[in-house]
Amino acid sequence: MRLVSTRWMRVPRQAVHVAFVALLAVCGALALATGASAAIVTGGSEDLRTGWYPESSSITPQQVSGGSFGQMWSANVEGQVYAQPLVANGTLLVATELNKVYGLDPATGALKWAKPLNLGTPWNPADIGCADLTPSIGVTSTPVIDSSTGIAYMTHKTYASGTSGPAKWFMDAVSMSTGQEQPGFPVELSGSAQNAPGRSFSPTTQLQRPGLLLLEGVVYAAFGAHCDREPWQGWIFGVSTVGKVTARYVDNTTEEGAGIWQSGSGLTSDGPGTILFTTGNGGGPSEPAPGNKPPANLGESVVRVNVQPDGSLKPVDFFAPFNAPTLDLHDADFASGGVTGLPSEFFGTAALPHLAVADGKQGYVYLLNRDSLGGVSQGSGGSDNVIQRLGPRGGVWSRPGIWPGDGGYIYIPTSGGSPEGGNLDVYKYGLSGSGAPSLSFAGSSTDAFGQGSGAPVITSSGTTSGSALVWIIWAANRTGSGGQLRAYDPVPVNGHPVLRFSASIGTASNYSVPGVGASKIFVGTREGKVIAFGSPVTPPLSGTPLSFPATTLGESKQKTLTLTAGEALTVTGLTSSSSQFTLGNSTPALPAKLTSGQTISVPVTFAPTQTGLVGGTITATTGTGEQVQFAVSGTGQAVAAKLESSPPVLSFQATAIGEEREETATFSNAGGQPLTIEEVQLPAAPFGVSGAPKAGTQIQPGSSITVTVTFDPTSAGVFDSALVLRTSGGEREVGISPRSARYRRARRSRRAKASPSRSRSSRPKSGPPKANG
Repeated sequence: MRLVSTRWMRVPRQAVHVAFVALLAVCGALALATGASAAIVTGGSEDLRTGWYPESSSITPQQVSGGSFGQMWSANVEGQVYAQPLVANGTLLVATELNKVYGLDPATGALKWAKPLNLGTPWNPADIGCADLTPSIGVTSTPVIDSSTGIAYMTHKTYASGTSGPAKWFMDAVSMSTGQEQPGFPVELSGSAQNAPGRSFSPTTQLQRPGLLLLEGVVYAAFGAHCDREPWQGWIFGVSTVGKVTARYVDNTTEEGAGIWQSGSGLTSDGPGTILFTTGNGGGPSEPAPGNKPPANLGESVVRVNVQPDGSLKPVDFFAPFNAPTLDLHDADFASGGVTGLPSEFFGTAALPHLAVADGKQGYVYLLNRDSLGGVSQGSGGSDNVIQRLGPRGGVWSRPGIWPGDGGYIYIPTSGGSPEGGNLDVYKYGLSGSGAPSLSFAGSSTDAFGQGSGAPVITSSGTTSGSALVWIIWAANRTGSGGQLRAYDPVPVNGHPVLRFSASIGTASNYSVPGVGASKIFVGTREGKVIAFGSPVTPPLSGTPLSFPATTLGESKQKTLTLTAGEALTVTGLTSSSSQFTLGNSTPALPAKLTSGQTISVPVTFAPTQTGLVGGTITATTGTGEQVQFAVSGTGQAVAAKLESSPPVLSFQATAIGEEREETATFSNAGGQPLTIEEVQLPAAPFGVSGAPKAGTQIQPGSSITVTVTFDPTSAGVFDSALVLRTSGGEREVGISPRSARYRRARRSRRAKASPSRSRSSRPKSGPPKANG
């Protein structure tokens, strides 16, 4: 059950709380206020994209860690599963990259339809030389379901004809009861933008990754780029539920860029007729502008568009960081994780009742006012007009997750954009000394998260303390090997979220999100599997995943995997999915007959052949042919010294003449040998630097140096600069992007934008492009 969004309601917070408690007493269930009706089943739980599933009382922390929770079934499907599995009308909907759609029984995994729906030949990204999301692209984004009509809506990519040549995108409407395409569908997505008739949609070079939004009888789908192959912009199409295209909107009207990717997070809505989204690199606003006067090109931005009477979309508000052009230059996308609305019943004040959180590759977390996003350079002295900016932490490629209980928490997985990965960060909601909404850093996971890890979902029984769990699909890197489904307690203990459950899922799909429903957690994988986790279940074998410390290439470390039999059985085989994790002779030797409760010990050796986080799976086979998987992970450390740095850009807010601000950059040795500083290039005045190493200084393996940069302008102007370290382990540059008060940033020329020194792609410099899922 869900209430109508209160975005447009102006009622006292205390009154909302009293009414809400009364509703709990009457209904005995939580009603989450969003822009979605109760009939809509969508990615990230609801239209604010919080990832919070408050009606999950049957999934308790005690149950999950008590031994009765685990894998209930695994079903094979054709194609990789990137879209979040959704449960509606008693059916689990799963769509794949081979353009196959399945309606499964949530209890058993059996196909409920006569056969899977085939939407047509999937598109091959090799046609444009793009290595993202190989080998096929079909249905990538999360569908949306109108459970009142039993119709699911999704998009798919295919060929105009045959199995090669130009591509086409279509919107589909599929019956949840029969698996059949509905009359009037599929609808081709094509044509010129209503707000820029000279811009035509190029289906071959566009990717539809963000989850779909169903709003007042229209389904909206957003597009970005494939490997930034031109032409590409950020597009939004609207298709009515009767099969008519109502909206064709482009967010960049004069140049390439501003794709809408959002790591797969869906388009956000917080009320009737309005949509929020975020954009990536290309065409970031370069001149100060109020939020209610969006410019023609809206890269590096959070944007609100309103639905017009004719169905078209019009931008009415936006926010971009003051240094959006610099973020473009350094490929540090402002909000690659999308924009998440905070439910106003639990977050906000009378003066600022409607909040949102956005985060991105630069590593800053922004707390925004949804009623007035902030424009660009509209704060004091030309700074950002936002409620709060925190960080920088590691770079983010996934949307936040929200837990309103226990005072309110926000969960953000970081990966840092480096092979060594990031962490699951936790922020606590509260009020500042002046009574304004505020976030504070509350803790971070002790274990690393790799790029490709997905967005969190939170299950709970309403806001009852002690009922919640934070679920996330963990990946070591973008290969997805050794993927895990993890569950953490929502409130950190001694600065760290406590890991309560972990299970191997095989090869994880990049940025994938667990599905929630029917008292279960559902995971789709890159191997074409759908796995259901729930209770009660007695696993034939149980064991704790192994995590190895940093290990230098050419060396090895050993741990023991202890497996406990849940019933009388015979272990006939043990295998590893990766040559970097090898198995020794088990005790007892195989085949091993075990009684219930008896254990078998398996020595596991980690000998990395690559740097960075590595994941793998140990599979035990029983005498009945059943296979049980256990996750292993470790970090490969370079033999030689290896320099890493964070963040990619230091962003100083507007600084008045005579005022001083400071930011810090961290340089780390991710290699296995001492790193020697050879040269340090410092920024000139008005910058000052403290803590910078001198030539000849060594950084030991696993150690780091923090450098503080101060900005103390004596005149107004543009002072973009950089801090550069050249070492025996490589060279790293941290951009410096300050703004002194009372100046206008110079507009970049087209020539400057096209400079070969600028990466046009939205990818971390040390990693693959963003569009892979």
